[in-house]
Amino acid sequence: MFIRYAIALALFLAATAQAVAAETEIYFVRHAETMGNITQSHQKKDDQTLSPNGIRQVETLTGKLNKLHFDAIVVSPKVRVLKTILPYLKAHKMKAEIWPELAECCWQKEGREDSAFDLQRGESISLDKEMQPWFTFPDSASHTSYDSRSYADGMLQTFLAVDRLQKRFAHSGKTVLVVGHYHAGSRLMEILQGIEPNGRYNLPNTSISHLVEKPDGSFQLIDKPE
Repeated sequence: MFIRYAIALALFLAATAQAVAAETEIYFVRHAETMGNITQSHQKKDDQTLSPNGIRQVETLTGKLNKLHFDAIVVSPKVRVLKTILPYLKAHKMKAEIWPELAECCWQKEGREDSAFDLQRGESISLDKEMQPWFTFPDSASHTSYDSRSYADGMLQTFLAVDRLQKRFAHSGKTVLVVGHYHAGSRLMEILQGIEPNGRYNLPNTSISHLVEKPDGSFQLIDKPE
């Protein structure tokens, strides 16, 4: 009886240790090129409209992502991001979660030494009929965007995104696809690695970056943006 108990306990502890040590993998993708990227006007319509090259980028990206497996997909609420991942979701009959924390931010050049301790909420996030079957929200609060008006606000928003990633997926052994933006994306990856978030990474449209979790919970960048 004791031997059986000891063996069962040993197997349980081994399984628990293996689960705790499971590495989470994160793939980060920047959205496809928009008319706003070309014109630098960043009017709402231009930022929501993929350029002809952006449409081709989505097709190429979808082919690359088809070679990978994802346990979860989380995305920025911006339309350009939703359009970038929509063909993949349709092809694989998957749904992506919309996280307002992943919206673009931190583009401001001034106020980089300031700190923020609270974020105001902004507009409600709405989806058109084509998008609705393929995107969901993790909770009721996520139906509302953040109103990040300063660099400090953006940094706080990005830390919230990292916190949500860690709470949901740390040591889970899952592979997670995150689809987002240029400025916020670089800082997200830097925070995950435990290095200063200063925007060091150049993220081309539809570039794929690959990070793997280390035993201490931080991440290592395996594949640089390309």
